[in-house]
Amino acid sequence: MATQGDILKMDGLIVEKFTMKANTDATKGMLYCDDGSGGGLVAATAALAAVNKVVMALEDHDYSEKTSHVISCVVKGNVAAAKVSGSGLAYINSKLMISGTAGQVTKFVAGTAPGGGASTYYTTAIDAAILASAIIDIGVVGYATKLTADADTVQEMWLGS
Repeated sequence: MATQGDILKMDGLIVEKFTMKANTDATKGMLYCDDGSGGGLVAATAALAAVNKVVMALEDHDYSEKTSHVISCVVKGNVAAAKVSGSGLAYINSKLMISGTAGQVTKFVAGTAPGGGASTYYTTAIDAAILASAIIDIGVVGYATKLTADADTVQEMWLGS
């Protein structure tokens, strides 16, 4: 089995350098993206992944112990990324998204838009729920290249589109 942070194939691999956001550590194999401020990488969340490119760290980085905060990351390629345990199994070619645990993937689950209920008008709550559902639906970060069990903590995947 692959180890978190491994590069599994060189074909199609894109690696670039990125700056970590102030006071943000990195762990090899975890997923990161810019939070929209342009200040550097933070642990990816589902909401951030919907609007920003997700990358995988190729090295550990302790912000407090370093003077340079630039690290190498996979932008696109076949990698072994961090997976949240207890999130169900992912079959080969299952779409993957960022889980509720920042920086870790889980099998993609489509968002569910709410119904209007007894009201024929949209309320702010319905509007917010529809937006949250849409964010989940566009937050796919890649797909599984190997079957993983519910308890696994590493996901072999194709990162990027």
